[in-house]
Amino acid sequence: MVKVGKLAKHLSKNMLLYTLLIIAAGILVSTHYAVGFLSQYILVIVFLMIYPMMVNVSFESLKMVKEAHKPITIALIFNFILAPLLYWLLCDIFQVSQDIKVALILLAVAPASSMGLGYVGLSKGNMVSASVIVALAFVLSLVVYPITIRFLSLGNQAIPLAEIVKSLLSVLVLPLVLGLITRERLIERKGIDFKKIKPIFSLITLLFLYVLIFVIFALKGQLIIKHWGHVMAIAPVATLFYITMIAVALLFNKYVAKLDYEHNQAIVFTTVSKNVALTIGLLVTAFGNSGPVIAMYPAIISLFQIVFLMTYLHFNEHIKAWW
Repeated sequence: MVKVGKLAKHLSKNMLLYTLLIIAAGILVSTHYAVGFLSQYILVIVFLMIYPMMVNVSFESLKMVKEAHKPITIALIFNFILAPLLYWLLCDIFQVSQDIKVALILLAVAPASSMGLGYVGLSKGNMVSASVIVALAFVLSLVVYPITIRFLSLGNQAIPLAEIVKSLLSVLVLPLVLGLITRERLIERKGIDFKKIKPIFSLITLLFLYVLIFVIFALKGQLIIKHWGHVMAIAPVATLFYITMIAVALLFNKYVAKLDYEHNQAIVFTTVSKNVALTIGLLVTAFGNSGPVIAMYPAIISLFQIVFLMTYLHFNEHIKAWW
């Protein structure tokens, strides 16, 4: 079990490197082999990626919501209002394609990434608040996703609202229910120490995330090469998004909300870090043949997310001293 935990930490810590290598491998495979058959396995891969993630989410933390209502409220406003509005504004400023806009706004309202709580812990942030924020964001996403899709559908009939609702059931609701059953009934009722087996679920999620990224870029690698300009258009949008979100969170939490350092870290890492795996899973199962194309944008965004969050974590002690 120790080896499994070390492997999971290694894959997570070096996510930037492995994601780059997998994207390159996927594009290379797409130029030499016919891999269209891989598309029939996407739904299975997505489920195997999301289900372990749901097992790892502790919904028991929702009982502590009253203990940290102020940072939780701020975090939910940042996650479900500020983040999508900021991406919407940046997409309009840089005039990116509609596919990129849809992908990034759906990414914006996603709950925290699987590493969100990990970053909070490493920076010595408030784990109680962070746990509540993550669990509550997962629950609220069941409502927020359909509302966001409905909003994006105005004036754009190309967005398959009905398919996305079906996708939510298979990508989010079903894994959520099965994750709760696994954790509450099969694990806790048998007296199994969840902390000891948690690395297994983390490892499975990471492995299938990498598999899904490979499949996406293997299926659409030639298209990416042909439309490289669309991919490059993401760079300024992502850069400004992460810089702005982190800056706004820091300044608001310190000078307006007057929160302590620990709650600030909980908010930053659970609202700036986005669940790329969940977003990719939703896009790739809901948009039919164009799903893998749209899903490649959050995959690319993940590279920027890792860089900015690791940089922020690097200056952790300086931020604490400034606070």
